Amino acid sequence: MNGKITVDATKASYYHAPKVGSTRDRLQKWVLQLSYRQYYSMLSRYARLTVNSSDNLLEIGCGPGYLLSFLEKWFPKIAITGFEYDQRLIEEAKERVQRTSFIQGNAEQLPFSDCQFNIIVNLHLIEHLYSPEKMLQEVHRVLKPNGCFIIATPNLGGLGARVMGEKWSGFREDHVSLKSADDWSKLIASCQFYPLLENTTFLSGIPFFTKFPLGIINYGSLLIFGSFSWKLGEAYIAVWQKKQ
Repeated sequence: MNGKITVDATKASYYHAPKVGSTRDRLQKWVLQLSYRQYYSMLSRYARLTVNSSDNLLEIGCGPGYLLSFLEKWFPKIAITGFEYDQRLIEEAKERVQRTSFIQGNAEQLPFSDCQFNIIVNLHLIEHLYSPEKMLQEVHRVLKPNGCFIIATPNLGGLGARVMGEKWSGFREDHVSLKSADDWSKLIASCQFYPLLENTTFLSGIPFFTKFPLGIINYGSLLIFGSFSWKLGEAYIAVWQKKQ
């Protein structure tokens, strides 16, 4: 997760990331960089980004800026914008990046021009919105034709939710829009997107699979593969393309 929590379009509770440069911060950045490698692969394959690309990329719900710092390193010539509801998180994110631009605002009302971005990334934010379809419609509006939209969100249809029931970690007060992978797919498609990749992660929502020795398999699979072509994993991760 990115660390931000937006309960709805008008409220936010503050997540304080480790102090920039601290041991905890360096450790968290190392772990996240490993787990975020799958997004590097998605951007390279589906958005065709390279070290020489000059595309415009927007991260909605950028939190304390870890992914933004990786994007700057991976793709040094792209124009990057971080969008976040909580100004305090924006101030933290600014300490972790060099050239990213930031805008504070509401994910359901994006303050950008039509067809402004080639790529939009939205990791574990949409489940915090009471009207996720509004954000998806806005994403479609500000994406260029054939632009890529990368999304990650908890999977209500996964084994974790089925096995753990009310004790599933995905059930939180601020997770007001939980859906299965199939339901997310139908909703996003209804907003005029075409799927390029639809996966889910492994079994982190079931404590049995996170403890030694199975935890090695679980987290090792996440680090190596990121996500898989099945519908029963903990989180839905997908790449969609805007229809012309």
